[in-house]
Amino acid sequence: MNVFIIQTLIMIFLAFIIFYLISYNKALNIERRISKYSIESIKNNDVSLFDLLYNKYLKLLFKISKILKKSDIMVKYSYKYNKYISYENKNNMISMDFVSNKFLISIFFIFIVSFARIIEGVIPTILDILLPGLLGFFLLDIYFKINDYIKKKQVEQELLNAIIIMNNAFRSGRSTMQAIEIVAQELKGPIKQEFKKMHLEISYGLSLDVVFERFSKRVESEEVNYITSSLSILNKTGGNIIKVFSSIEKMLFNKRKLKQEMKSLTSSSTMICKILLFSPFVFVIFITFLKPDYFMPLINTTLGNFILFIIIVIYLLYAYFVNRIMKVRL
Repeated sequence: MNVFIIQTLIMIFLAFIIFYLISYNKALNIERRISKYSIESIKNNDVSLFDLLYNKYLKLLFKISKILKKSDIMVKYSYKYNKYISYENKNNMISMDFVSNKFLISIFFIFIVSFARIIEGVIPTILDILLPGLLGFFLLDIYFKINDYIKKKQVEQELLNAIIIMNNAFRSGRSTMQAIEIVAQELKGPIKQEFKKMHLEISYGLSLDVVFERFSKRVESEEVNYITSSLSILNKTGGNIIKVFSSIEKMLFNKRKLKQEMKSLTSSSTMICKILLFSPFVFVIFITFLKPDYFMPLINTTLGNFILFIIIVIYLLYAYFVNRIMKVRL
């Protein structure tokens, strides 16, 4: 009975939303017809439905951030998201906004799953609330991990060009701040944002080795770590910065050349490795296509679930050791 009442309320709510959208669309059509015979004002304050919803979402986000900032635990937890604030949004966004986003995504996932369960006529269980909530809460972290990996590869790809530009700037008599500013203007992508941050940090009075050390912590790249170590030694012992950057440029160039040679030499073995990793999935799809119920005992029985778990563990260990064997450190 309780489920029926909840379903009825949800249907009424959905009907109200559909009625509102239809009325809004009808009003827009009338406005378009009338606009042909009217003079529009110079200043247009109209806001689209998407922008209106987005502004409402931002207001809710900022309110939640304001509440969470009162907790010392949440403030400390939010510090790790500082590196994800872009140079353009440094005045409009704080790290706590990411935490608020995580809570809102988690609530949205719980709502979707609970809504689906109620539509099916089943009251949501604790597991139906806990799993979507955890998935929604850590979804942003998964996105950032993937984005960090892509960003790391892009930065490593453009790092040699950045060092060449800085070295040429030093040879022409430019200062460190001017050299970093030139890199931020000439290059594009994630490295442009990083060098803008470095330029801002130097303007605040940080030394070059400290700035590169912070850059190294954000990117977590071995090549940036090498540059940071070289600049740290240069700062402590003294020396010619042009010679230091020339040696760094030569090292990065040789390393990239070695990577290309290594990639060409190991291309055949890498292809074999990929075929071996994907062949079980092809086998399962092929057998399922021939006989759809062939693997059902692995899903419907307790013993089958245990065997399936063992198979997944063995496959993950197999993939891990194959990748470790094939990985070459330079």
